[in-house]
Amino acid sequence: MSARSIIIQAPASTSNCGPGFDTLSIALSLYNFVRLTERSDRKICPTEPTSEGTQAMIEEASCFFEAAAGIEVTGFDYSIWGEVPEARGLGSSSTIRAAIVAGLNRLHGEPLDIEAMIRLTTRLDNAPDNACAVFAGGFCIARTEPKTFAYREHVRFSLPDSLVFVAVSPDYQVLTEHSRRVLPDTIPFNDVVRSANSLAFLVGVLVSGDFARLDGAVNDYIHQPYRERLNPFGHESIEAGCHAGAYTGWLSGSGSTVICVTSPGQAHAVATAMEAVYANNGKKSRAYRLITDNCGLSVNEAREG
Repeated sequence: MSARSIIIQAPASTSNCGPGFDTLSIALSLYNFVRLTERSDRKICPTEPTSEGTQAMIEEASCFFEAAAGIEVTGFDYSIWGEVPEARGLGSSSTIRAAIVAGLNRLHGEPLDIEAMIRLTTRLDNAPDNACAVFAGGFCIARTEPKTFAYREHVRFSLPDSLVFVAVSPDYQVLTEHSRRVLPDTIPFNDVVRSANSLAFLVGVLVSGDFARLDGAVNDYIHQPYRERLNPFGHESIEAGCHAGAYTGWLSGSGSTVICVTSPGQAHAVATAMEAVYANNGKKSRAYRLITDNCGLSVNEAREG
């Protein structure tokens, strides 16, 4: 009898979107893939050599899924591939954790609905915004509990292909745990007000579709000013992209990737200008021309001989 095999496609995402800290996210047309193949025992084994950190992440996701679903999880072989760079602020860890959760959910008769899977992935990755985007696709607004910050629910909207996201990833990583350490314990009142104003306007413009009004309107004073010290030349790259015709830009997640939002006609000029900042400072980078993934994570079955 052939072993049951699942292939999961999970989209990258840009979270925060400037002022929407741990709240806003947009799924992007860049993907990681995970293949799970059932075993007859309880072992969890990579099909190719992998790091201890990745193995631990897979085992933790399996353990959490087992507890959340209230079932005994079968063992499985796994393989991971794709184009989402690690530790670059594009939700790579969320794609893998979400893929494991969704794959196991399919293999075990889908005991969890999408909200339960987002909730579980948020517990694993501490990123409600990324978790919403990877599962639901589109532009997501995550709601969390005021006291515990646990994920509660989300609202999503589709965005058109006419909105292009130029993502530039420099050749260095920024770990989320490191980027959270540089954040202050308190924020000046006026900075909170300014960020809240920008957040509300950003959501309104994205939902209305009048994207040209993003010009000069997206600003953050809560996390980006502090995280920029971990992202050399990131602010300059965003400014260069906006000068070349982008509507606006932001630090993607905790970095190191920076994002500029633009029209299709300006995308090449924006990418060239953003990359030039890194090149002129002796840093390698890679530019991606992306659109919104409005579908979210998908699961497909195959059969092993």
